[in-house]
Order: sequence, then C-alpha cells, then structure tokens
Amino acid sequence: MTSSAAPVSAAATATAQPCGPAAAETLARTVGLVATRIYANEVSSSEVLRDKRQVESFAPLSSALARGNRAGVREAVKSLVFSHTHVVRLRVMRGAQVIADVGGPQILAPVSGSLRRGGSTVGHYVLSVQDDLGYVKLVTRFTGVPLVLREGAHTVPVAGAVNPGPASIPAHGPVAYRGGTYEAFSLDAQAFPNGPLRISLLVPVPAGLSRSSCGEIKVTELGDVARRISRRFVLSPTNFSAYIKATAPLTGGLLYIRSGSRQLAGGTDPGPAGLPERGTVSYRGSRYEVFSFATATTVGRARIYQLVLPN
Repeated sequence: MTSSAAPVSAAATATAQPCGPAAAETLARTVGLVATRIYANEVSSSEVLRDKRQVESFAPLSSALARGNRAGVREAVKSLVFSHTHVVRLRVMRGAQVIADVGGPQILAPVSGSLRRGGSTVGHYVLSVQDDLGYVKLVTRFTGVPLVLREGAHTVPVAGAVNPGPASIPAHGPVAYRGGTYEAFSLDAQAFPNGPLRISLLVPVPAGLSRSSCGEIKVTELGDVARRISRRFVLSPTNFSAYIKATAPLTGGLLYIRSGSRQLAGGTDPGPAGLPERGTVSYRGSRYEVFSFATATTVGRARIYQLVLPN
C-alpha cells in the first residue's frame, strides 16, 4: 500500500485570508471543542462502559438490594468505589429511595443504569468517574485556559478554577474580568446526581491574532494541546500508541511520530510519505493543516506531526 500524500510547504499557506473579526471566536471554539471532548469522555468512554458493567454485574450489590439489606448494599457500594476502578461516586436507589451513596462531594458527568437480579429490576444506580477538580486539572493542563464552574448562580469553589469569575458569562463572546478581556466558551454539563452545571472557559486572545487565517488558528491551538499532552508522557516505543490514543480523540487529528522520514508510530500505517513542519498536506482525498513540534523520546529526538481538517 502506498501513501497518497502530497506535502505543501508553509509558504503555500501565506496567501490564506486573515481570520479577521472571527479570530477570537475561532480560537475559543477550538479550545471549547477540546473541553467538550474531555467532558464527553467522562460519560461515554470505554472505561466508563467497563465501570458500568462492573456495577451491573456485581452480585453482592444486586443480591443485597433484592433482599432489602441496606447494610449489605452499602458495603457493596463501598467495595466498588474503593476497588481501584475509575468510579469516584456511586449512588444506589430503589424507587425514589436512596439506599447508599458513597464518594466525593463535588462530582460531575453522572451516568445511570439499572440493577437486575433473577431477570427483574431491583434498583437503579448513578455513578461518576470524575470529580470537578479532576476535570479542571485536565482542561487547564491540556489547554492552559482558565475556567469557571457554576451551578445556577453559584460558582463551584474548585481549586484551579476561577472563583468567583465574571458576574455574567455569555455562552459565546467577549467578557471582561479583572482588567482583562477574554473570549468565552460555555458548555452545558451535569453535576452529580442530575443537576445542571455550566462550564465556561475564559480564553485569552493574543494581540494580532486576527492577522492569522482561521485554519492556522485552529491547527496551532490543537497542536499546542498535542504538545501539552505529550509532556505528560516519557515518550518511548512502548507508549507511543498510548500517547496517540490519549490525544487524537481530544484534538480530532491524525498524529504521527517520526524520526527523520521514518515513522515510529501513527494514526495510520503507513502515514503520509512526506510532511512539512508547518503547512498543508493532501492525504487520502482530504486536505489537512499540519502542525509539528520536536520532542525527546527514549530512542532519541523525534518530531510529532498533527494533521487537522481546517473546517
């Protein structure tokens, strides 16, 4: 199988139209997309589905619930929460009655399901694999952008988040705070067990951003996310694929790790035959914007390339 890629140098993108008045919104929506994908991962990842199956198949829990053994239900719930799974809180109910609720106080991204015994539904559960603090850490580490969490008019006091934040934050658009101007991006989420939670990112807008093309703004920001995630790894052949697996769902890009022209790992194999350090490339019928950065690995210096669709 041969590659269909045709690299284009960065110079070829110099004629791209400046993003102009849409620059700030383009930047905020790009950062917001990453934050939205991080949240989505907390409710629908393979790890979450695995944790749901573990709860639903845990015989001590369904058995105790079927017998009305409250102490047994609580012990089973504690066992699940502290069993080295990703579960940070688990609530079990029979009808509207809460039988057991174990875990931390500030939790987001709840998911729910039914508990069955002998073919009959004996109760329901709500679980979460992430707390507010963990989510804030992920977003700030991967995007470098401050955020505000609010339940209604109440700002959730989370370490690392902005508190109290601006008096009013739009869903999208400019907002002033403490002498600075930001572009806001807000997404609707859920607090545990089912309350509304609004997450707002306050994205700083660099001077001169409007002179860049919209595609360049997008690829540069997503490239910076890929670089930030790479710093969480001691990159080596044993975890190249893990890095790509962690990064690609958040950026939506194709990633390749190369030493010179030799591909060490990639989202496709083989990847493009040639890649510019910055610019565009045509690959498998699509045209991508390219961002790359050099990095250290246990097998020497390498370069990580990320290809993203401009729109």
